[in-house]
Amino acid sequence: MKQVFEALAKHKRTRPDDIAFSDDQGDLTWAELSARVENLASQLGQPCEVVAIGLAGGIDYVVADLAASLAGKRQIPLPFFFSTAQNAHILFDAKVDTVITKDPDLFAQLPHLTLIDPASRVPSETSIRDYSGGSQRVIYTSGSSGTPKGVVLGDRQIAASIEALSRLVAASPNDHHLSVLPLAQLLEQICGVFLPIVAGARTSFRFEATKALFGAPIGPLVAAFEEVAPTTSLVAPALLARWAGALKAHGSQAPSSLRFVAVGGASTAPALIQEAQSAGIPVHEGYGLSECCAVVAMNRPGDNYPGTVGPVLDGLDVRIVQGEIVVQGPTVMAGYLNAPDAPERWHTGDLGHFAGDRLVIDGRKDALLITGAGRNVSPEWVEQRLNADPRVVSSALGLRKPDGALILILVTTAIITPSEVERALADLPQYARPAGLILTDPSEPDLLFPVRTPNRKVAAQVINSRTAIPLSFEPESMAS
Repeated sequence: MKQVFEALAKHKRTRPDDIAFSDDQGDLTWAELSARVENLASQLGQPCEVVAIGLAGGIDYVVADLAASLAGKRQIPLPFFFSTAQNAHILFDAKVDTVITKDPDLFAQLPHLTLIDPASRVPSETSIRDYSGGSQRVIYTSGSSGTPKGVVLGDRQIAASIEALSRLVAASPNDHHLSVLPLAQLLEQICGVFLPIVAGARTSFRFEATKALFGAPIGPLVAAFEEVAPTTSLVAPALLARWAGALKAHGSQAPSSLRFVAVGGASTAPALIQEAQSAGIPVHEGYGLSECCAVVAMNRPGDNYPGTVGPVLDGLDVRIVQGEIVVQGPTVMAGYLNAPDAPERWHTGDLGHFAGDRLVIDGRKDALLITGAGRNVSPEWVEQRLNADPRVVSSALGLRKPDGALILILVTTAIITPSEVERALADLPQYARPAGLILTDPSEPDLLFPVRTPNRKVAAQVINSRTAIPLSFEPESMAS
């Protein structure tokens, strides 16, 4: 975080009245940001040690994040899209003593917590202290069990990630980032807050656009890109599909101001990337995980190959060990909270291979399916072909226990016929084609995590408790 605070101090000195961040409530200059961060940091003294951020996003979140870091505290984002039970688990697991929030009623049943409002205004002349180091952030991942685990990241991991991504994105003061993903997500913290500060760029938040990630109408997101005219942004694959679909439906193009849009968090079909590019979205797929500080590999401007996630970030050593992606380098986490330190080489649990110097993701090791014919099928390989359709919120491929047949669940917002599914999967080898289809909608209980990726344990229950619509693909025999 040192380079972030050095840049913030420089911007306050050299361009104090330029706008640094904007949200639905207004703008914040570099001088105002510096003053608010120092003021809030001064309120986080002893005995405060572990600070949770109970904010949905926007400028207040930026101030809270930077203030907790400046004060050298351990900060814990409370994702607004987690359940009450999940956030309660986080508060107790992390031993939180202070919460920065604008909604104290949410924490009324926890009187031991100190609650601080981030929105106080202070004179913009207030000077900001030097960063003395030692801050940590704990990013809780929902995982397949639904019980979040805390990934501990400190100065080493954040600094290395900022340095590598700054070079990759080639961020400059001319950039304007539109923040769409929630700020509780590590990658948006890095790319929507830290990189713009280091580069002297501007960031805008539009919460109605963020809601589209969770199933709200796509119109506000399309409108936000038109209004802000950003140069960079981050999206998830399902959001990219809906955005590209909306542009295509209206015969329009993304703003010409865009030069770099990153997509990640789940596998993205090359066909979707090509469709987005034809709609003027300069999308680049990347790969990473919180345990490796968000990004491991990324396609770059001018060096973009759909179907891969690009070269490995500078400073990382990535190897394929028995098909699994293994990462070593300064971005590997310190460890999980309340658990032993992480090993030097982190086994990601993801399968992959290299095509030249570019990494290709083959799916999750623990999600690999073995059909009744003894074939290995990565569900993501099949799912990404359907997820490229804007009518599809998510999908999940699994095995039916009685016969080992592949069954596909489609979560949709509009009608999709079995014949359309068959056409979308026609290029797959016979052994990877599902024998049956289960159609459902986003209201299906517990099937999807908040960011619209499938809960595979629940998907397995659905597959083995419902009758599937037969597809015309013939099941493979052992002789095939």
